[in-house]
Amino acid sequence: MRCLSIKTRVTIYFTLMMLLVVGLVLGTILIAGRGVISGSAEGTLIDAVHDEIDDVEYEDGYIDLDELDFYRHEVYIQVYSAEGELLGGAGASSFAGAEEFKNGEIRRISTGDSALLVYDLFLPDEYGGVWLRGVTDEDNDFSAARVISILALIILPVLVVITAVVGWLIARHAFKPVRQITDTVDAINDGTDLSARIGLHRGRDEIHRLAATFDRMFDRLERSFDSEKRFASDASHELRTPVAIILAECDYARQNASTPEEYRESLDVIERQGKRMSGIISQLLSITRLDQGTQRANRERADFSELAEVVADETMRASGKDLALRKEIAPGVEADIDVGLMSRLVQNLVENACKYTPEGGEVTVSLSAAEGRLSLAVADTGCGISKRDLPHIWERFWQADPSRGVDKGSGLGLAMVKQIAEAHGGSLSVESEPGKGSAFTFTMPCEN
Repeated sequence: MRCLSIKTRVTIYFTLMMLLVVGLVLGTILIAGRGVISGSAEGTLIDAVHDEIDDVEYEDGYIDLDELDFYRHEVYIQVYSAEGELLGGAGASSFAGAEEFKNGEIRRISTGDSALLVYDLFLPDEYGGVWLRGVTDEDNDFSAARVISILALIILPVLVVITAVVGWLIARHAFKPVRQITDTVDAINDGTDLSARIGLHRGRDEIHRLAATFDRMFDRLERSFDSEKRFASDASHELRTPVAIILAECDYARQNASTPEEYRESLDVIERQGKRMSGIISQLLSITRLDQGTQRANRERADFSELAEVVADETMRASGKDLALRKEIAPGVEADIDVGLMSRLVQNLVENACKYTPEGGEVTVSLSAAEGRLSLAVADTGCGISKRDLPHIWERFWQADPSRGVDKGSGLGLAMVKQIAEAHGGSLSVESEPGKGSAFTFTMPCEN
């Protein structure tokens, strides 16, 4: 039984249960019917005799026996003249009291081990009339037990077949979602397409809830695998250049460096590329964790005004460029934020402004709150961004046009800013004009 499918087992159990129920019902009917067999025998006897009345016909003054049915329902029919002379029929005609006729009465005649039921009916006519006599065994159960037995032999197999077919169809329909779940899981397991989903229509039963749970699990798995693949691809792409520089510098120092100063220059190159690699790895890990949901925004009530002012000052000093910082930060703006992530958002926006603003330029950091939303804007007087490039600035590893005259970064800063903004339920926008600068604006809900 264990090797059978659940659908087959349910069908078998359903059929056996139906067979048991039908058997019990028919058995009960048969047992109860035994109590009315004798009454049924009398009724069968009377019905058989009365059914022959219409068949009594005469031809030239003589009764036409060919029209009569002398045996039906285990009842023997005999025809006598008005004087008691046997004209025709079937069955025993000599038994105790055979010569006596009682119109319309049923007599019980003992014949040793059994008994007979005799019923006489006189039919008067213009020729003097005839007697119709019916004779049957006392235990004639044709009308009750026999009929029930015949019906049972016919109906029971039909009911079993119908039950099996209906049970199989019900089980097939009920377990169709399970087959769909199995096929989808096998497809995902055997192939490389993690985008396959069960996709059952919404339902409240256990199977539909199970399918929805599987789909949510597949979503998480797909995101995790995509993030892992993207991290591996991004890391191999971006780390290839600094690794190549480090190896080349090591080879150069080994073959050509002869003084401490030359070795020191090579070490400086290696250190810069190592720091660049460390920064790329840190940013990639942060973005991947945000993608996978393993690094969530741990929000707390914080003073956004103070955070923006401190981070802007520190980032400007770290840039090492002669730039003017103008702060238009409204005091006392508080919000529920992840302080670490939001510090990185402000830092990346200010670093980006400093990178593309030439010496003597200006960077403006603005913060305000109104109607339940706060707005942080970082504007610069740098080279700006062309309209052709604006749709791509949020993409990973997108690099600015070399003609802008700045060092290439990792191309991850703005991608991370976008991830952090979305993790806080916020949004980012940018306005830029080549030669006049850019303005990045971050907004998010803020309850005072």
